[in-house]
Amino acid sequence: MTSTAYALSPGEFLRSIAASRDTLGKAQMKLVDVVAEVRALTGEAPYAVIGGLAQILWARKTHTDDLDMALAAGDLTAAHERVARGAAGPRWTLPELPALAHEADHVFEVAHLSFEGSVVDLIAFRDSLFNAEIMNTSRAVPELSGVRFVRPELLLVTQLLRPGPEAALAAVELILARRAKGGMDLAEARTWAERLGRAERLDRALRHADTFALE
Repeated sequence: MTSTAYALSPGEFLRSIAASRDTLGKAQMKLVDVVAEVRALTGEAPYAVIGGLAQILWARKTHTDDLDMALAAGDLTAAHERVARGAAGPRWTLPELPALAHEADHVFEVAHLSFEGSVVDLIAFRDSLFNAEIMNTSRAVPELSGVRFVRPELLLVTQLLRPGPEAALAAVELILARRAKGGMDLAEARTWAERLGRAERLDRALRHADTFALE
């Protein structure tokens, strides 16, 4: 059984988002309201907040300027098409060129949207079982009006799926933070990492976390 302790309390979480937006020169984002708007856009489809905001909740990351939400691929496509044809209303827009409104590779598919200036990335992982597990086991935060977040075990795996040093560092930060807050089910994380071909990256992140812990 994994710990439900957050790295930041919900109140501290919201203050961290506000500070992050200020640092990045972004207008304030009312998370609960934007999530509600995404749910309206997607017809109340199952979802989970992932990415930087989930990292703040579970690992105290301090900087992010967008909302990443996992959805089923069909729900992502339908939402993107509604915005593209103007059926979602004027507050929803697509990014201006040369930025892409839609991207896809062998790991995930992303629809880049904007709601009143707040970047909203809708993401569907190519492995449908993993994608469904993220949403089906997401944790509701009552103090944030029940907004649902990916669990830390699966958040760790999503970091392992991303390329580059920032993702590797995020994985190490998450491991260290969860150790301080009661841990996480690493056996579950390993099962998914192995399924997705990221077991070696998990081992590397654990070794780096051990090195930091010894300093």
